[in-house]
Amino acid sequence: MTVGTRAAPGRLIVVKYGGSVLEGGPAIRRAAETLREEQEKGTGLVVVVSAIKGVTDQLLSAAASISDDTPLDVVDHIIGLGEEQSVRLMASALRSQGVEAVEVTPTSPRWPIITDDNYGDAEPLLEECESSAELGLRPLVDRGSVPVVCGFVGRSHDGYITTLGRGGSDTTAVILARCLGADELVLVKDVGGIYSADPKKVEFARPIEQLSAWEANLLASSGAKVLHDKVFRYKPDDLRIRIVSIDQGLNGSGSVITGTIPEIEVRVHDEPVMSVTVLGDLISEPGTLTLIMRAMKAGGGAVLSVKGDREVMTLHVEGSPVDLLAGVHSVVESSEHVKAVSGSEGLALIEVKGRRLHNLAEAIRKIDEGLSSRGIPVKVSSIGPLSLTILVDWEKRFTAAKAIEEL
Repeated sequence: MTVGTRAAPGRLIVVKYGGSVLEGGPAIRRAAETLREEQEKGTGLVVVVSAIKGVTDQLLSAAASISDDTPLDVVDHIIGLGEEQSVRLMASALRSQGVEAVEVTPTSPRWPIITDDNYGDAEPLLEECESSAELGLRPLVDRGSVPVVCGFVGRSHDGYITTLGRGGSDTTAVILARCLGADELVLVKDVGGIYSADPKKVEFARPIEQLSAWEANLLASSGAKVLHDKVFRYKPDDLRIRIVSIDQGLNGSGSVITGTIPEIEVRVHDEPVMSVTVLGDLISEPGTLTLIMRAMKAGGGAVLSVKGDREVMTLHVEGSPVDLLAGVHSVVESSEHVKAVSGSEGLALIEVKGRRLHNLAEAIRKIDEGLSSRGIPVKVSSIGPLSLTILVDWEKRFTAAKAIEEL
């Protein structure tokens, strides 16, 4: 017997279950029991599910074996069937627990995730998603039902099935949390949080209780598999993300991610910097780099960044140009690995980060064109996840910063 109509919940959470968690019937039933217990506390729930582990790969293999040139929209439709299977299994498990569950698949009139037609890596259209979520899911939550939504898949304006790319179910979950103004997004995974290293590879890796959105994005962008960096593109400022294991339950401590990544943030370093280029192989003999760093410190310099390869190393340093170059050259004289040193002074170091940089190649092009049109030569110094460091003439630093903010 299902739970009847009830008052609108006071708290709303979106819960996403990964495919490695939903290993079979017993695991799905256990998840349903946890969801029922949470609903009984008066919490409103929206559930997002991935395909059971291995199912997507099986479907992709089957699609590939049918034809060498299966259209991409057909491939997306086929591999999205794994999520539909999970939705039906989870909804059935919830009903067996007395919870009124509603299956929400891409063919449902309540479907909330509307995308462009970039099959295989579609981008959600946020305004359409918000409208669809409000019309399709909000009434269900308000009456005490639990929508169970396919993760990973979307639907284009033309009605075709799309997929959201790697980590797509997390993307689905964060978009629904954003569109519905959820209090919290709970991601239930096989690893109960973010660790100091991969616990499957490093024996003494320890869980990290709190991270900022920026810190979590840096980890995700550098290869950590707990979250996809696309999640942070859609996370609103006030949404709390908690990563737990199924053993910890929905209220487990896990890892909590708070804050957001700014749309665009431009910071000009307070003092002029010098770009010091060292010609030589410092990687094969790291002790030489240590000597250079010590020489700069002895000369009153503060190293802000380092980048390089086996042929050349560039350091951005704050301090007296004469003292810095003299100090580095003393290492050149005594090392067989370093051939020469040069420096360019009177530079401003500008750090740029934010969501607008998700397409870095396009961002660099716009910055270069925008500053060049103002007569400001620019050199991209380093590139990171959603971040850039650039160098311009010191006298033009504020003009450059304002131009970047307006791009």
